[in-house]
Amino acid sequence: MTDIINPHLDVAYEPDTATLMIHNLSFYEGHYIVELTDHTQHPPVTRIAVCNDAGDVHILDWTNKPIFELNKSVPINLKDDRLLDYVRFFFHYVRGKHGRFLIIDSVDDIDWREEPAPAGRKALGKMIEPLHIKKKENDGTIVMQASIIFKDSLFAGEVFIKPDGNIGLQNEELLVEDIPVADDVFGL
Repeated sequence: MTDIINPHLDVAYEPDTATLMIHNLSFYEGHYIVELTDHTQHPPVTRIAVCNDAGDVHILDWTNKPIFELNKSVPINLKDDRLLDYVRFFFHYVRGKHGRFLIIDSVDDIDWREEPAPAGRKALGKMIEPLHIKKKENDGTIVMQASIIFKDSLFAGEVFIKPDGNIGLQNEELLVEDIPVADDVFGL
């Protein structure tokens, strides 16, 4: 797999030292995501690609641009649970200028820097709604309700997904700030 992806990368991965994680993508039929990591360097170097068995390689770069380009060249299927998979994929592999938006479904999905008191954990748990479809608009846009961790704050917001896979956030509402979550980049 490294020999197929390496020509598309800014670094070369050696097959005997690279760790590869491969997962099928339900919303891009016949495609899978490959995460290559070289743990011989500190910090580890990771690159991500969406590939298929025909040898097509699409490198992801933590921006939405390669995903939106991929949506134009690969038929996207956003029916049923595939929609949820796509939203989670998008927010996992795209970071904004100021950080990543982490979709959570329960208080157990939060990467705590320090565990909150039981009463605080319970109060947060009551504010969190699992990702779900809120409405479908006449133009085919689907609006989903989401609970989102951004930096050290919990937000409620709507994720809108256009039929072509373009995605965005709207109507964000700050619920709680200064919660003791680990930094999603450094883990601190």
